[in-house]
Amino acid sequence: AQVHRPNTLSLRLTTASLPTAMASPRSEPKNAEAAAATGSAEAMHDLEAAAMASPRSEPKNGEAAAAVGSAKAMHDLEAQKPPPTTVESKPSADESSSGDSSNDSYGDSRDSPDADESNEKPEDGSVSDPKTVTKRSWRNRRNMCRLSCCSFAFILSTLLVVFLRPHEPQWEVQKLIIPPAALNNCIQAIMNPSGESIKVDIDALVDFSNPNYVGAEADAGHLVVTWEGYELASVTTERGWAAARSHSQVTAHSTSIITPELGNLLMETLPGRNYLMQVHVKGELDATVKSLFGLKVKVGLDCVVDASVLLIMSDPDKLVTGHKCTYDVSL
Repeated sequence: AQVHRPNTLSLRLTTASLPTAMASPRSEPKNAEAAAATGSAEAMHDLEAAAMASPRSEPKNGEAAAAVGSAKAMHDLEAQKPPPTTVESKPSADESSSGDSSNDSYGDSRDSPDADESNEKPEDGSVSDPKTVTKRSWRNRRNMCRLSCCSFAFILSTLLVVFLRPHEPQWEVQKLIIPPAALNNCIQAIMNPSGESIKVDIDALVDFSNPNYVGAEADAGHLVVTWEGYELASVTTERGWAAARSHSQVTAHSTSIITPELGNLLMETLPGRNYLMQVHVKGELDATVKSLFGLKVKVGLDCVVDASVLLIMSDPDKLVTGHKCTYDVSL
């Protein structure tokens, strides 16, 4: 009988303390500890059955604690509640894909050379203004236009100097046409001058060589032949076309008037010079250069011509033995 009492007493204590544990918010741990201390398996089973039978005991206990105004019970209830768990919000697949694409695009834009050029700032730290960029581009274009114009002008000037620089032409008497009556009058005026003036007309065919790169149309020219200060003949050249870098034929008409004074001077001077004479030919003619928009120029001629007078009777085509000329071109 003494041995059985402690067990009965422990069962009674356990049964009596069960409602109290249910009324208290922290009754479950205390009753569990008491049951564990007494070692009563039945009390533990009853405690678990009571906890499973009343799942909403926590709110009821909370209401009871609030009703009685127990601050300690409310504190224990708050401590019994599990701590709030923070749930990390994971981005959705669409958001992650859009974010990755934006990051990739940002990385591409950052890594691209165009982006570097666009984000590049001037060395002085100033931000490029669209107006400033426009002005710079316009200035660069204007400088390029100036450079192109200067280059074109230089090339054109060089071409003009090379191709349009006047070169001295060359001429040579191919044939002298002397009528027999004119030849007799010329011989009489030199060998046996009389008291009358003698007129001698001679025509000449001249081979004219134009070494220039442009051709010209020559108008009639007027030349004067003098000897020792005396006018020996007046020469007129016909109009003609002098082709570029080619030969052409020019017809000249010479008219000489030998006065008695001039005849006597020739007879006194020529025998001592072996009938060689040097005459001075000077004149000018107008020419039109059609390839240069019809440019009109004036060509001056100044020549020193050597002649053998005796050849006029034997071989008149070789009367002129040499010449030296200078030319002048003006607008």
